[in-house]
Amino acid sequence: MKKALSILLVLLLVASLAACGGKATPSPSPSAQPSTPAETATPSAPAGSGGINLDNVRERTFILAHGIPAQAMTGQQYHAFAEAVKELSGGKMIVEEKVGGTLVTDTETLDAVMDGTVDFVHSMGSYITGQIPNIAPLCIYGYFSGTSDEWLEFADAIRDTVSEIYAEHGIHFVGSLYQGSAVIVNTHKLIKTPDDMKGEFFRASGTWISKSIQAWGATPTTIPLADLTTAFERNTVQGTATGWNIAVPFKLYEVAKNFTFTDIGEGYAALLMNGDTWNSLNDDEKAVITEAGKIFEKKSVEIALGLREEYAKTVEEAGINTYTLTEAEQKAFTDLSTALFDEVKNEVTGPGLKLIEILKQYSAS
Repeated sequence: MKKALSILLVLLLVASLAACGGKATPSPSPSAQPSTPAETATPSAPAGSGGINLDNVRERTFILAHGIPAQAMTGQQYHAFAEAVKELSGGKMIVEEKVGGTLVTDTETLDAVMDGTVDFVHSMGSYITGQIPNIAPLCIYGYFSGTSDEWLEFADAIRDTVSEIYAEHGIHFVGSLYQGSAVIVNTHKLIKTPDDMKGEFFRASGTWISKSIQAWGATPTTIPLADLTTAFERNTVQGTATGWNIAVPFKLYEVAKNFTFTDIGEGYAALLMNGDTWNSLNDDEKAVITEAGKIFEKKSVEIALGLREEYAKTVEEAGINTYTLTEAEQKAFTDLSTALFDEVKNEVTGPGLKLIEILKQYSAS
């Protein structure tokens, strides 16, 4: 009986295997493992420009401050940066603009960005050499005498060095501002040679711009921009070398009837960021700022060139005397001022010395 039951159980087991498709399938070896199914793969994250992962970008609000009106050339250039940050971050990172000196003046911006009062500032190099001596070589007239087409190449050439200089002071460098070329303005004559400046008093700002003016033969005098037209009227000063972004918006042509056009780069300025704010960002947020900084540099050139045409038309319609320096005439000026590189060497350290060597490649001497 037991034997019959055993035979019956065996027959039932065989029938069960047959119903399941025959014999059991052996486990595959490791080399025969199937690939990971598509549904288990990590999904791709949404990306903004430059491969920025927008999922990693948090909602942040920053403050950018400077002393220039919003509608002026510089104001428009920095607005382009704010717009780029917003677009690249998918609207998550917002830069609030406190301009026209409503929060800080341009002489206060360095302290404001260093102590964290604001996150971003427009910083004129000539205002800060007392605190950041290594930036001084960029404050000598003739540090750049190339065309607008060469400016972005120049900005790239100095990027690592100026980043190092500002980083020594806990500041993150974002980008270089294109301020265009300088105009030599005078109340009673056209300036064509350095000899024409002898005996003249010229408004200047900062140690090394003042030394540049002195090298050209004039006596430098510090006067606030807001008081410059009055100083012209009272003959306290007879001239200044400044950018188109100052000469026309401040209506210097109404009291100084002689404009000499040059290709000498106007004083250096940079977009700076508080170091702690920078360090608080994750990699994708830093990528937003970095990419926006490059857009800012390009847009600053486009905006400056567009407004220069408008400014030149304003000067022409004002009926004042104008003259454009020839290459040789301009070199007579820049040879005198870039000779100051030898003097500024005594005021700077490692990265400042490195900066001088780069500038010599782009100066007119």
